[in-house]
Amino acid sequence: MIKETFQVKPHEEGNALLEVLADRLRCSKKQAKTLLDGKQVMVNSQRIWMAKHRLSTRDRIEVIHSEAATGKKIEVLKKAGDILVINKPAGLVTNGSAKSLEVRLQREMQNPELCAVHRLDRETSGCVIFAKNAEAKASLIPIFKDQQVVKIYRAIVNGRVSDQLQTITRDIDGQSATTLVNVLDRTRDASYLELRIKTGRTHQIRKHLAAVRHPVLGDKGYAGSKGISEIMRTLPRQMLHAYKLILPLPGNEGQPLRVTAPVPADFKETLKALKLK
Repeated sequence: MIKETFQVKPHEEGNALLEVLADRLRCSKKQAKTLLDGKQVMVNSQRIWMAKHRLSTRDRIEVIHSEAATGKKIEVLKKAGDILVINKPAGLVTNGSAKSLEVRLQREMQNPELCAVHRLDRETSGCVIFAKNAEAKASLIPIFKDQQVVKIYRAIVNGRVSDQLQTITRDIDGQSATTLVNVLDRTRDASYLELRIKTGRTHQIRKHLAAVRHPVLGDKGYAGSKGISEIMRTLPRQMLHAYKLILPLPGNEGQPLRVTAPVPADFKETLKALKLK
């Protein structure tokens, strides 16, 4: 995560935020609008996404660039035959877009057949599995359908989570879903959790935690705004990280594949700010 900060000058008084962003960042208005739409711009410590927001002299503007925007080469955590486990940066969609992680990896690895086996949300970082070809992907599908893949996440959430909250079982879109909860650390205002999902429903962790009133910090879809502290409002993305994967490899009766994605810098910064470890 990269932060860029500047102050509004007298001659910019009354100008629209979009115009000032484009001028100061030396980018197109379309690129500036993308930053606003991505909730990556703060004015005087308040998240602002309205392009026409009028600025005053000495307003402090902060632009938060995700790791994905830095152009850093994507990290491969593990290779096993035709299977790759990638450390996905926050800010990239997994696939389905010309600007996706899948397309970027195809280009970096010079392999147009490379394909994602499963997905993570745009703002979620961490372990995601790719196959070098369609056959390798097909061999993994039964393993996912039979729930043989162990998926462990780390999350920073709102509020003090009790040790009594060990399992969340709630249907999602009419399908059963279970999330196992382990509290790593907590304060009065926030908690650091390790979560294992026994099912893989869409937005399962985010929906389950919001349902028990401990939404993932920075979650613009489910967290809402009631009871959220100032530091939590300034987070550039949802604090959810796909920390570990354990899965059997097709045709291999030996040890399962175990992969861990290190907790990223923005997670560490947030934990430190909230006095969590």
